[in-house]
Amino acid sequence: MIPMSTNHTPRTYADIIRHSFTSLLITIGLIIVLTVSITLTVDQLLRAQDQAERLSASLQTTQVSNFKDWLTVNRSSGLNSHNTFVLIKNNDGTTTSLLPHGSELVKASNWSIPFTHLVYIKGWGLYFSETLRTGTHTYYLFIGMHVLVGNLHVLISVLIIAIGLSLLVGLLYVRRLAKSLSAPTISLATAAQQAAANPDVSQPELPQPTEPVEVAQLARDFNQLLAAQNGRLERERQFISDASHELRTPIATIRGNLKLIERRGKQHPEVIPESLGFIDQESLRMQHLIENLLHLSRADRAEVDLKPLDLAKLAQAVVTHYQPLVSQRVTFASPKQPVMVNADADMLHQILIALLDNAHKYSPSDQQIHVIIAQTATTSTVTVADHGPGIPVADREHIFERFYRMDASRSTKIAGSGLGLAIVSQLVQLNQGDITVTDNDPHGACFTVTLQNAAATK
Repeated sequence: MIPMSTNHTPRTYADIIRHSFTSLLITIGLIIVLTVSITLTVDQLLRAQDQAERLSASLQTTQVSNFKDWLTVNRSSGLNSHNTFVLIKNNDGTTTSLLPHGSELVKASNWSIPFTHLVYIKGWGLYFSETLRTGTHTYYLFIGMHVLVGNLHVLISVLIIAIGLSLLVGLLYVRRLAKSLSAPTISLATAAQQAAANPDVSQPELPQPTEPVEVAQLARDFNQLLAAQNGRLERERQFISDASHELRTPIATIRGNLKLIERRGKQHPEVIPESLGFIDQESLRMQHLIENLLHLSRADRAEVDLKPLDLAKLAQAVVTHYQPLVSQRVTFASPKQPVMVNADADMLHQILIALLDNAHKYSPSDQQIHVIIAQTATTSTVTVADHGPGIPVADREHIFERFYRMDASRSTKIAGSGLGLAIVSQLVQLNQGDITVTDNDPHGACFTVTLQNAAATK
């Protein structure tokens, strides 16, 4: 498996959740601060604008020109005299301040905030400014925004404290949440590591939590994978055991006859031909067994290139060549038109020979063997039917297993390695087909191989 590239150190559940929670809380806090600050600022600006309009109206009416008149106007307007003052610029260029320390205000540096009437005066603070021109004077109104600044300070301080407390409480909760969420995954990973440490033994199921759903699904998938692995391991063990058992018998027979010749060959030379016959028979049996094992091994690793071929033509050629080799009469029936399927010709030939061998072994010599080709809109079938004893329903799901023999009495009477039908099943799967077993009428078995039509897969 190719690991995903990463430019940072892998993080735990707790790290990921903690980082996400902190980022979310800070983002929400900043949004709240900005929203409330903007709302509060707009409200204060509107209030200052209203005060400036009332003050401008009073100035236009009274034409204030000295500090005494300004106090009268200021009291009547209800404004805070400590935060509100006026500078008057006369036509002759002189400036009058309606404030005890107005001269200091004129000399102080100031910065205007773009797109607003706000002005920051160094040493004085933030003010709302407005200019009013009359016939002989120009009034510069300054209304203090100290309340706004104070409120913003309080608001930001409160929010910083609230966010800090929320982070503290939230991180404690996140720690518990991460531990709760990671516990099923850690348990699953630990069990998987223990299973990986013993690959040659059957693995128990991994623990499957009920939640989170994603981890539960992952555990189910792992268990399905383990079940498949356990099944494969068990089949390999059984295969090795069965192969060893099947090979032990001919080897034991060969060694026994060799010892018989060694002990009694000189005194009783008549035993030599008989023993050599047994040796030849058992060595041939062992050769067939090894060849079948090689076929299975190659089939497990085979890469098949399926090509269109005429199933009826190939099956008829197999029947023609097979008929002289057996005592039973082999019949053949197929449609008149070509039956085109997607398959590998050599594998299909091997499948037909194996099914005919099986029918020949279990059929009486005076009974026929039938090979029937049929076709539907999407699939084609080749059926090999015999009139032997048939196959019990309970055995049909096992007959394609390696070394499976239906019963001991039949195994001793009929030669075979128990690998023929396993090879057939493997070859059929490689050709993307299916094989089934049914009863023949009035008795016997029908093996039907189903393949995809060539036209249906285009």
